[in-house]
Amino acid sequence: MAASHLLILVWACCFSSVLCLSLLNKSTFSSSRRVTLNQPPSSCRAKPHQISPRSVSRFHSIYTTRRHRIQPLFMNAPGDGRQPDELISEAEVLLAKAKKLRESLAKTEEERAASKAVGISTPSEKETSNVDENTTSSLPSVGYRLYVDIGREDGTWMDPRWGASGKRIEFTVDVDFLTSDGGEASMASGDVVKRMVKDNFGGTSSPVYVLNSSPNARLRGGFDKMKCQGGAYRIDYGQGGRATTRFHLLVDGTPETGSTYGDIWVPRGCLYFSIPCFANSISNLSSKESPITVRQIGWHTGWRREESRMVGTFRAMPIEDAKRRDGY
Repeated sequence: MAASHLLILVWACCFSSVLCLSLLNKSTFSSSRRVTLNQPPSSCRAKPHQISPRSVSRFHSIYTTRRHRIQPLFMNAPGDGRQPDELISEAEVLLAKAKKLRESLAKTEEERAASKAVGISTPSEKETSNVDENTTSSLPSVGYRLYVDIGREDGTWMDPRWGASGKRIEFTVDVDFLTSDGGEASMASGDVVKRMVKDNFGGTSSPVYVLNSSPNARLRGGFDKMKCQGGAYRIDYGQGGRATTRFHLLVDGTPETGSTYGDIWVPRGCLYFSIPCFANSISNLSSKESPITVRQIGWHTGWRREESRMVGTFRAMPIEDAKRRDGY
């Protein structure tokens, strides 16, 4: 009887042990499964051996330093014996140079786009000089003083904002028309001839001759000036014995913004003048008010091309008469 009771007790103990081990294994499996489902795959997790103390220090410096854009990048620069401050200073200098270069390139592109928009090409030194000034000064010529009045005119195709306030710019410039008596030396060069407007379709024209000018135009009674670089002229012969002198002057113009002239300025490039002359001679220019135009790209003629836009008027007076009247 005692032996049977002992056997039952041993069997109960073994059964309890097996049951406890089974429950323990089930609990451990469920816990590990939950952990596995809540974590990314092992291929996406960083392995402990892949994170070095140096990387921890680097990332800590990036998120804690106040100069996080420059300094952390040089905290652990390999193979360079310079200090972080030296590297930061060099980076700042390079950034300043890059910014200056971008600004200069942008300014160049703006000037090029503006010149293209108004149909003006920046001339070289070779283009701006017709012939040697010392040579042309001794050639036969006829001198005039031009009294120029730049401002918005009725019916002009200029930008509506240009001269909208009604302000105007007045200046004088002395010019010398070289005559045919000077022979080939009085003839304009090919680059200068190309700047002449080909608008005499119904008649004949003289050859294109050199037009010299004073180095600067006088603005505001001589208190301001504008650089002039001469030009060229020709005489167009029409029907009924009428003749028109057409010429251009290459000028630097006045600032478009930031000047005391307001919303008016003299366009940079060629100013085109047209004035009647009598007896087909440059010595007999009309004293009446005549138009001044510039060449700009637009659509006013029906398609996009260069067109003439009126920017003001002028009068021409023989140079000797002008000197006696003006006192200079």
